This record gives sequence, C-alpha cells and structure tokens, in this order.
Amino acid sequence: MLRKGGDTVNDNSLEKEIQRRILAGNRTYFAAIILFRSRLLSTATKIILYKTLIRPVVSYGAEAWTLTKKEEQALIIFERKIFRRIYGPKYQ
Repeated sequence: MLRKGGDTVNDNSLEKEIQRRILAGNRTYFAAIILFRSRLLSTATKIILYKTLIRPVVSYGAEAWTLTKKEEQALIIFERKIFRRIYGPKYQ
C-alpha cells in the first residue's frame, strides 16, 4: 500500500517521520503567527505558547524514537529557529 509521496505504509524511516513532524510544527507556528508577532504578548507568554502548541506537535511519539546525531540536530535547529522568531534579532 502506498501513501502520498510514494512511501509504503510499512516504511519505518525515522528521518522521514521527523521531517514530517517538523513540517507539522511549521504549519502550527504559521497558523498562530499572529500571536507570535503580537507586541501585546510578552516573550514569556510566547514561550508558553511554543511549549503548549508547537512542541507537542513535533515531539508526538518521540518516546519510541532512537535518534541519530543528524536527526537530533534537525530537531535542535527547528527549536532554535522558533526561538529566534520569538526573541527577535540580537543587537550588539
């Protein structure tokens, strides 16, 4: 049985699953982008929103994952990207 993209149902590729989770996290972020861009909400509130809205979407089923360095790095990069968007640029 084939799914969209030519993947089989029995394909247990963790790398593909993590990429799907990151894409779902991006969709969740952009669905709530009005909240994350709002100047009325504090940074602490935006972090709480991230932890309750986006992180569970990305980490769903993570208890059973055995990550390689590459997959772990992809998740860290995604999290840093969201934090950069919340905190904004660093001025020196």
